[in-house]
Amino acid sequence: MRLALLILFISQAALTIAQQPTHYPDDHGPIPPTLINILIFVGGPILLFIIYYHFRKKDKIRREAEKQMKAKMEARKEDEDEDKSGTGKDL
Repeated sequence: MRLALLILFISQAALTIAQQPTHYPDDHGPIPPTLINILIFVGGPILLFIIYYHFRKKDKIRREAEKQMKAKMEARKEDEDEDKSGTGKDL
């Protein structure tokens, strides 16, 4: 059991070390505030949030309209059933 665990640990360690990038320079600095970087890293998430909010609101309105339509259809069906059974109001 210990031998299997040791072999598993060594193989996973080798895979982890093999995936470390070595071709990047070590002196990572902050991203320069250029127009493109601002649009991508600030404007992009804000735009995605606005689009998400818009579609959630639109979907909520659609679901409420479907509920109202379903309620109206059920009410009409109940009225028709009452008229057919003769227990409804006489006109």
